[in-house]
Amino acid sequence: MSDYPPVSSQPHSPPPAANPDDASHLQILAIFYYVFAGLNAFSVLLMGFYGVLMGAVFSAAPESGPNADMDAALPMIIGFFVFFTVLCLLFAALHFMVGQRLRQRRGFKFCQIVAAVTCLSIPFGTALGVFTLIVLNRPSVRALFGERA
Repeated sequence: MSDYPPVSSQPHSPPPAANPDDASHLQILAIFYYVFAGLNAFSVLLMGFYGVLMGAVFSAAPESGPNADMDAALPMIIGFFVFFTVLCLLFAALHFMVGQRLRQRRGFKFCQIVAAVTCLSIPFGTALGVFTLIVLNRPSVRALFGERA
């Protein structure tokens, strides 16, 4: 056995030079993620307003008659509002965190995962997620994050 490390068949190439547009693209994406987080937070306010409005409608309805069946559906409706409110808060937090991490050039895998999930938010989230994945897959951007190509 030899004391030397094994020789690789492929030479190590230097990391690609950072493109001046990469920093600009990451900054623009970060701003869009902040805006998207704000829209998610605003949707929480809309869900709250709509929930209060629905609560007022249900409380004003007569106890008997054709609306009696609505009392059975009330827990399901409340569950729906709570679920989607929590989901909107979660996405607001995730999008805000991605905006921060894009500016700080860290959390490469986290940014990729959230960008992929953001693609499910049709139509704006899809565009934002796809453009984020395209920018993050550039070798020069990977180098900015300290990732190997």
